[in-house]
Amino acid sequence: MPEPKTAKDLMIPLVDYPHIPYWFTLRQAMAMVREAAVKFEGSFEPRAVLVFDEKYQLMGILTLRNIIKGLEPRFLRETTLIKADPNLAVLLGDLFGPGLKEAAQKPVSEVMSPIKVTVNAADTLPKALFSMMAENVGLAPVMAEGKVAGMLRLSDLFGEISRVVLGD
Repeated sequence: MPEPKTAKDLMIPLVDYPHIPYWFTLRQAMAMVREAAVKFEGSFEPRAVLVFDEKYQLMGILTLRNIIKGLEPRFLRETTLIKADPNLAVLLGDLFGPGLKEAAQKPVSEVMSPIKVTVNAADTLPKALFSMMAENVGLAPVMAEGKVAGMLRLSDLFGEISRVVLGD
């Protein structure tokens, strides 16, 4: 019987996964995501960027949702009227207006999310899957010897499950 696959077998190595220092701006993060999408076209599309401190310790994750929320004009975040009826946002301004480039100068540390779960490189796929499902995350940093070695995606775990179910 073959050895069971581990998180390391399915992870995207850190050298291939977009990652930035916490002082980068949203604009720089967006450029990194776009560059990675072009570089890895067909193999994977990055939906997040890992954020590190100056000692290369993992600080957080910057998702596409974080970036967009970071670019959102202040009046859209603070108005209860907009929360009641999002269609009113059209009356108050344009997300793609003149303040967009200014908002893109915000450091990623202001809008990134904390890491909810990590998995160990030696974790079996069921263990990694359980950890990710328990925390409701689609991405998890893979740790080896106390450092980030790569990223594990729920979509890759799903691929493994579908191969078993469908008999590929």
